Amino acid sequence: MNLKVLQAINNKAELQNLYISQMSCEYIRKEINGILKETRKSITIGSIIHAKRISSLEVIMFISKHGKPDGYLLSDRLRNAINNYKENNS
Repeated sequence: MNLKVLQAINNKAELQNLYISQMSCEYIRKEINGILKETRKSITIGSIIHAKRISSLEVIMFISKHGKPDGYLLSDRLRNAINNYKENNS
């Protein structure tokens, strides 16, 4: 099986499409919205729910918790960022 290299994820829809084979849409939305609540404390819940774009940190937090998507390898940059995040948050 040829694995694709995951370079970046820029929005919730991309994240959802990558993980749809591993978990339900509802679960993915719940998880990413929970991360957004954690990282964007100064905005309203409505803004979190309707946010489309997600930051690199939020992507790193999601991948750290759920692992890489099926069929993908992490780019060196993304893998290093996740390793740094895990070291600083363990």
